[in-house]
Amino acid sequence: MRSFSTLALLAVALAAARTPAFALSNDDAQAQALLAKHRAFVGWQFGDGTFKSMRITGDVTNEKGEKTASLVDLSSGLLFNNTYVDLKQDNVTTHEGFTGNVFWQTDNTGFTTPVYGDYAKYLASFTILQHEGTTGLPSSFVGNKTIDGKSLGVVRVTLAHGDPIDLYVDPATGAYVKAVIDPDGAYETTYHIRSYQDVVPGKKAMASFTIDDDKAVFSYSKFEPNIAVTDEDLHPPAQTASWTFGAGAPFPITVTHDRLLIDAVVNGVKGRFILDTGADSIYLDDRFADRANVAVLHGSGTAYSLYGEVSTRLRNVKSMTFGDATLHNVIAPSQNFEKYDYRGMDARGYDGLIGFDLFAGAIVKLDIYAATMAILDPTTDLSAEKGLPITVDLSQGIPAVPMTLNKTITANALLDTGSPPGTIFFGPDLVKKRHFKVVDGCGYIDSLAVGPITYSNVVACQYGVAASDMLLGFDFLKHFDFVFDYPHGRMFMHPNKN
Repeated sequence: MRSFSTLALLAVALAAARTPAFALSNDDAQAQALLAKHRAFVGWQFGDGTFKSMRITGDVTNEKGEKTASLVDLSSGLLFNNTYVDLKQDNVTTHEGFTGNVFWQTDNTGFTTPVYGDYAKYLASFTILQHEGTTGLPSSFVGNKTIDGKSLGVVRVTLAHGDPIDLYVDPATGAYVKAVIDPDGAYETTYHIRSYQDVVPGKKAMASFTIDDDKAVFSYSKFEPNIAVTDEDLHPPAQTASWTFGAGAPFPITVTHDRLLIDAVVNGVKGRFILDTGADSIYLDDRFADRANVAVLHGSGTAYSLYGEVSTRLRNVKSMTFGDATLHNVIAPSQNFEKYDYRGMDARGYDGLIGFDLFAGAIVKLDIYAATMAILDPTTDLSAEKGLPITVDLSQGIPAVPMTLNKTITANALLDTGSPPGTIFFGPDLVKKRHFKVVDGCGYIDSLAVGPITYSNVVACQYGVAASDMLLGFDFLKHFDFVFDYPHGRMFMHPNKN
């Protein structure tokens, strides 16, 4: 994991795109020739005054040709607000954007959280790719690669504080055929570019693509250049869910040898839930949701876990009360926990998982040693908080922090209170790209450190997570008390008497 500094990240990266390169090597000259070919092909580049603002409208289709989502990408200079509407799940809408200082995202409920870490670097790189900012970046010629029988020149461009991009250029036309963001990195993503389209005569933009091995096609059908864009257009949207906060008094939770359990009143019906920072939403058991008269919305979906993919139904909860705070109008998937035995559920008939949406719009104080929790207004002053402050990456709906494995290996640690005691899991890149030594898929952790905190003398095995991620569960997290401040993209950890 690299530095979490992202303030003015995109501004710095795009400013670099307008900085001329000097003292080019022969390979660099070859790279520059291919980039010049692309610039001539599209007829413009970012910052040349051609397009000061843009609204792009499109959709996503699956391999059957069915529309599954609609897209609206709105930009003004460096600022943007991109909208994704899930047509298969009652038109639930999420957003991503950039303010000029920080990237942000919204979840299904409309709660807005900042984006830090590797995903912010990825967003900067994709924005530069989409807005034709690549042709002025520092570049080097990687070599020629053959794709579908055609020889393509590969140029690597680099960004200050952003991810590199490998551009596969058709030397005959100058079109990008493929672009790989963060090659060999934690967020390696491949865009297979299917077509370009005229925005105005003689000025083209990327019009359709697929991502990695996914069959879904992203297509842009309408480009509206140089339109009037207001500050309000670029702001995060109003949230659909809301909190009613009380005094923030601590209330009891149950701490077992392998679980954190929390009681909540859903639409007036009490239930017992697993507190699960590894869940990207609040998930209800179907039977409990029916008992609490939680309305079913149009459409269905899927949920993913270490144990596979399960079917879900989308629901709308009128109210969910924890202690003296109540969450209103929250979207929560439900599933048949008895059928799928999600995370084991301990055969205790728990009523669901309390995940990201509890934390997204509030400050949550979790005192594991004292077995209490408190929920506070996100405007609460935390300047006197004495725990270790950590900036967290929330892009996956799970708090992730950079850690150092065995003193030399960088890893992306996912903090998952819902993962019961046992082996730590890790992704394949720690072996393939970071050279973590394993035998039969498992390796020994001498040390796993974040700041002054070190976890040691445990075994980790490759299973269920991606890239350079590591999943740290209850075994690790029970030793700390936490203040989760997702609205500001941070958390505080304080060692407890465990």
